[in-house]
Amino acid sequence: MKASLSETARVRLFITIGGVLIALFMIGDLELLPVELEAAYLTNRLFVQLPLVVALLAFTFHPRFPEFRQPAFLLTVMALTYANYYLIYLCWARAGFSFPYEGTLLYAFFGFFVLGMAFRYAVALMLFSSVGFSALMVAHPVYGNFTLISAGFVLASLFIGVIGRHRLDYLLGQLQAANEELVRLSTTDALTGLSNRRALMSESETLFAVLQRSEQPVAVFMLDLDFFKQFNDRYGHQQGDRAIRIQADLLRSVFRRQTDVLGRYGGEEFLVVAPGMSEPECRARAEEILRGWQAQALANEGSPGGCTLSCSIGICQGSASDFSSLNHVIHCADEALYQAKHGGRATYVFAASADHDRAPLAVARDAGVAS
Repeated sequence: MKASLSETARVRLFITIGGVLIALFMIGDLELLPVELEAAYLTNRLFVQLPLVVALLAFTFHPRFPEFRQPAFLLTVMALTYANYYLIYLCWARAGFSFPYEGTLLYAFFGFFVLGMAFRYAVALMLFSSVGFSALMVAHPVYGNFTLISAGFVLASLFIGVIGRHRLDYLLGQLQAANEELVRLSTTDALTGLSNRRALMSESETLFAVLQRSEQPVAVFMLDLDFFKQFNDRYGHQQGDRAIRIQADLLRSVFRRQTDVLGRYGGEEFLVVAPGMSEPECRARAEEILRGWQAQALANEGSPGGCTLSCSIGICQGSASDFSSLNHVIHCADEALYQAKHGGRATYVFAASADHDRAPLAVARDAGVAS
């Protein structure tokens, strides 16, 4: 059996096991029953209870089973329980035989913990099962002097089962919340709230593979704050952190599509992977970012010339199928960023060609937006 069964496949397996258990219990029950009750017992098990199990199993193949699984579990277990109550009644009425009530608990616990009934459905099952068993015990003293204590035992056991279901749901909810928080912490840059490098690369690789197969355009932006070390040294790490957050906010405001992948690549460097973006669109985004930094007008007196803080941008744009890998596109964008850094800063530079691994990188420098 495969280690990773789907949830629906697990449910089918559990339902099948439940049907097998009912069949196995028949062997033991027939040893205990008086001969005159065997026909009624077999009719109940073979033509009522087992068909209910088969019907539930068949329903798992319906496309809407995931939507209605919980009501289906409740109705099936309730029907099995009341079929068992009727069997208890028949055995008592026809032969004065006290048929064991343990099946009531087994069916309920199977629903609670094996099928994984949600808490509200578990409560409904407990109430309906308790009412039915109590009514049966009031109408017929099936267990003689032990009728009252038997009813109390069944009701208490069902209640404990529901409390156990609730406790399990609570613990599983806490575990899920903790796992989600761990995933968030492991994939999110704490300072900016953007994806960290690991998550950024993972999501970008997936996106690039899709674009490459479908031969769609891709644009990669590499962005780096200009003279950030001087800014950090002069104004302190708190202001440096603020500048990094400003860059992240600018990127969020410029790259608003759900398909855009953006994150902190490292230090003051950011990466954006934008699918389906044309060269004119790339220029517009780059200029919007540069204008955003102009509007911030953060003094950077420690930098050469005492300018305001700005950023440089390297862009590689082209058909994803023209590149050997995402790292190849990033390398081109990084080279373009290098050219922007050494060609005046506060500007953007395009990688001129995607004819890649052997040809030297050519770049087309744009005037950008003056700072």
